[in-house]
Amino acid sequence: MKQLFILILASHSMLLAFSQKLSTVSGHVVDSLNKAPLYSATISLLDPRDSSLVSFCMTDEAGKFAFQRVKEGKYRLLITQVNYEPFSQVIDVGGESMMGTLSLVRAGITLGEVRVNSEAPPVTMVNDTIQYNAGSFKTQPNANVEQLLKKMPGIKVEKDGTVKAQGEKVKRVLVDGKEFFGSDSKIATKNLPADAVDKVQVYDKQSDQAQLTGFDDGNAEKTINLKLKKDKKKGQFGKAAVAAGTDDRYETRFNLNSFKGARQLSAIGMGNNTNAEGFSFMDILNFTGELNRMQRNGSGNININFSDEDAANYGIGSNRNGGIRTAWGGGINYNNIIGKKLDVQGNYFFNRMGYKADNFISRQYILPDSAYYFNQHSLADNQNNNHRFNLNTLWQIDSFHSLRITPSVSIQHANNATQDDYQTLSNSHKLTNEGFSNSKVNNEGFQFINDLIYRQKMKRRGRTMSFSLQTRVNESNGNGSLLSINSYYDQQGNRIRLDSLDQRNKTSARLYGYQAKFVYTEPVFKRSLLEISLSKGNTQNTSNRETYDYNRISGKHDQENDMLSNDYSNDYGLHTAGIRLRTQRRKYNFALGITGQVASLEGANANVVKDSLINRQFNNLLPNARFQYHFSKFKSLTVNYSAGTNQPSISQLQPVPDNSNSLNIRTGNPDLKPEYNHTLQAQLNLVSPFRNKNLFWLFYLQTTQHKIVNADSIDALGIKRTRPVNVNGVYNINSNIQYSFPLKAIKATIELSSAVNYNKGKQFVNGIVNHIKSLSAGPEIRIDMNPHRNINISAGTAYRYNQARYSLQAAFNTNYLQQEYNASFDWELPKRFYLSTDFTYTINRRRSEEFNTSIAIWNASISKQFMKNNRGELKIMANDLLNRNLGISRSSNQNYIEDSRVNTLRRYFLIQFTYSLSKTGLNNAGGGGMRVINR
Repeated sequence: MKQLFILILASHSMLLAFSQKLSTVSGHVVDSLNKAPLYSATISLLDPRDSSLVSFCMTDEAGKFAFQRVKEGKYRLLITQVNYEPFSQVIDVGGESMMGTLSLVRAGITLGEVRVNSEAPPVTMVNDTIQYNAGSFKTQPNANVEQLLKKMPGIKVEKDGTVKAQGEKVKRVLVDGKEFFGSDSKIATKNLPADAVDKVQVYDKQSDQAQLTGFDDGNAEKTINLKLKKDKKKGQFGKAAVAAGTDDRYETRFNLNSFKGARQLSAIGMGNNTNAEGFSFMDILNFTGELNRMQRNGSGNININFSDEDAANYGIGSNRNGGIRTAWGGGINYNNIIGKKLDVQGNYFFNRMGYKADNFISRQYILPDSAYYFNQHSLADNQNNNHRFNLNTLWQIDSFHSLRITPSVSIQHANNATQDDYQTLSNSHKLTNEGFSNSKVNNEGFQFINDLIYRQKMKRRGRTMSFSLQTRVNESNGNGSLLSINSYYDQQGNRIRLDSLDQRNKTSARLYGYQAKFVYTEPVFKRSLLEISLSKGNTQNTSNRETYDYNRISGKHDQENDMLSNDYSNDYGLHTAGIRLRTQRRKYNFALGITGQVASLEGANANVVKDSLINRQFNNLLPNARFQYHFSKFKSLTVNYSAGTNQPSISQLQPVPDNSNSLNIRTGNPDLKPEYNHTLQAQLNLVSPFRNKNLFWLFYLQTTQHKIVNADSIDALGIKRTRPVNVNGVYNINSNIQYSFPLKAIKATIELSSAVNYNKGKQFVNGIVNHIKSLSAGPEIRIDMNPHRNINISAGTAYRYNQARYSLQAAFNTNYLQQEYNASFDWELPKRFYLSTDFTYTINRRRSEEFNTSIAIWNASISKQFMKNNRGELKIMANDLLNRNLGISRSSNQNYIEDSRVNTLRRYFLIQFTYSLSKTGLNNAGGGGMRVINR
């Protein structure tokens, strides 16, 4: 509260400092011929010295506009409207400036001696697309698209590079309407230069089915399209940078682009050991983690989230931001329209990721009548090589028929090595067991996915049919080794047991699957559509693991371990039939439907006879509903409800123990039922894009019947045995609200937001249920301002309150507060010098010993542009000047409370040289420099 009061006081002081002699500018915009008022015309107030944006607004239904609290002085007034010629006039603001009636001339009408300079407004609306003029937003020289997006109202870039627009996560980033290196949006935002972009368009990209029928089916994806400048579409552009510094740190990056009409050819490359991302790093871990799972249990669906279990396997616990990564990557992207009917988009990308981590984990496990403690120190050294090929071809046979084929191939090789030292302590902190393990895993994986969709549109609007077929092949092969020694102690501290493992293993996994779907739509009534769908799918998995113990007699690993060897196979079939009614009106649209689902699962373990066969069938009815209401062009409410199932995996059903970890033995449960989820999601968007005022509210509720959770039993030696079971009464709630508005007196935008996450779950410990309730909530305040055209300042603060409640042991309930304060400062100095610095201060409270600490991160850089047209730039960068960076995290939503600390990058310095390959300098490139000149 004290910090909030200081921030408010500072804001008011700045407001008073800049609020002397403020005026109002107003006017009325009409058509020059019929004098009718013009609605939604964009009014921009520009600095006449360099055409930088001061403020902007939009005319109302009466064609009127008004700027409040404008400092006295000279400005240039720019008025733009679709289908009208732009209007520009220099005005002198003083007191109440009444502009009177201003007339716009329709485009195409020629006036004798009148010359109108064409200029783009900072923000405008084209149908349902919000369009930003990149040249109206200031960025540092050699900035990338990500840094440009951070300046735009209504768009937010998270710390991990995820982009949100109007409160929604952006799923795709296109370049002139085409994919750029597939669906990885970070490749575009982190590699393309900001000064190549002319317009940034934000819209909801409808699904292929919705585009075919002309009816919104609720499956739109939030999309950003980067429209390039005209000179970039007809030639070559790009940048290359190289940097070297202390502690052997280095960075290198380049992007080369050659565009001509519909043909786009791009090449990118990067390499660094500074944890800098040029692509989605987590995708690599997703793929490798899933290969490991395929070998363990024969699942095989690679498109899943990166779990905490995988994080632990990589030696990084639950803290995914730590460790040191060495990354190399590069690829080529090609898009073109061949003839008049064939649209081809293809790309290849290679990356090599090295990861080293030194991680310490401290856990407190909760028992019905006591607790015990677990400490682990892990060293990870992993190498991953990945090749990705993507092709997207659309054959527009004629105006009624089309065929799209999108094959993709991923090839990966991973070498992972982990060393663990661990110990278990009793409630009185006496040693129960201790040990160490060294493991190495080498995996090679291959994935092929091909999507085919044939679409046919009938002459009657809304009558369509489509057929889609997805085929999938996943394969992996690997080998590994495990050396482990575990000691167990009695209450007096005497060792009573010693276990050792010295093993080699070979693994292989295969997945073959397909899914076919037929959809037919028929218009009914006046504005409604009836959709009928049928689908059939099948997936076959095999997973083999051969484990051999060390044979002291032969001196080799040739003694087969039957308990740790398995040969899984399973066949999963799925049939669905659904019907849905969709209605669309001018103000609202809704959909109601239901899908019947029949799933079957057959599995067996060839190494085991007793209780190894599984034959299950699951029948479900899955209702769905959607309602959307448009209060106005920029205000809408959307509510979605859906039901779905998650089938248990073969490893969760297989009643065969997995004791590859002798301290954590897992066994399946053949009586498991599938999870049945009910999901309700609501989203309220109140957007004023031209006034830079936005209110977003997101709400998410999911309840689960037959939720699959762990039932743990821990014996006196600290050995844990885990078995999955079904429970009811599990749900989670997420809510987020965000409001942003301008403070024109200091040329600032303020953003207020608050998020609440609540989870109610269950776990079992020694046969007793443990009800777990966790809450995370807190506000965030951020201000971005430009008090001078050469200065950008940002500041913010965030508070996060975390709470966990356990029914087993109320004494172990946790409460802790995390605070973060941040600020950044960019300044354009004389002689083309640029200064930039940012500071983040994080405070951790109420954690276990050695994990309560405050972290201050200060980064800074200074750069100088030189050479002809300012093509060259020399920059000195300093990372973590105070040498205080630490990777600390906490999780408390399981049967334990965990604190994790992992090594991170500390202080280092870099000298970087950047060369622009464009024919013109940065100052003429629009959004590439601190000073922006609109042309």
